[in-house]
Amino acid sequence: MFKQKLNVEDMIENTKKNWPQKNLEAAITAVRLIRAGDVVLTNARNLMEQFDLTPAEFDTLATLRKMGAPYELTPSNLCRANLLSSGGLTKVLINLEKRGLIYRNTHDADKRRRIVSLTVEGKTLIERAMSQIINGHDSIFTSVYTQEEQLELNRLLSKFHQVTG
Repeated sequence: MFKQKLNVEDMIENTKKNWPQKNLEAAITAVRLIRAGDVVLTNARNLMEQFDLTPAEFDTLATLRKMGAPYELTPSNLCRANLLSSGGLTKVLINLEKRGLIYRNTHDADKRRRIVSLTVEGKTLIERAMSQIINGHDSIFTSVYTQEEQLELNRLLSKFHQVTG
């Protein structure tokens, strides 16, 4: 059997030639966005692995870090922020706590509530990992787009997200 690796633009051209529907622009835009997202996510995941972090662990540490000092949240707020189930988050928190990247303690006012806090080691690790990932994103986008094109792409995507939520 003949195998040929097709890039996204080749697949789009084949679709245009061979698909009976002629109003394919929205589908073509979606395919390009999905493929671009795959490239960016694959690059980010490869960098996360270098720091021995799963995407869920990375998201948890990054969420705590972006909250600002004292870098803490309740588990339910972490679930909402990361779109994880409570069971999924519990596994992530156990792993991060074993590695000394977070600690969980009881809330001062309500002893039934737990608070998840970033340790100094966790803050240092997520800042290093995030720096590498941002540099990776920058490399990808500056290899394709001018600064003006990146600003326009961000403007268009922001418009999309304002409408779609």
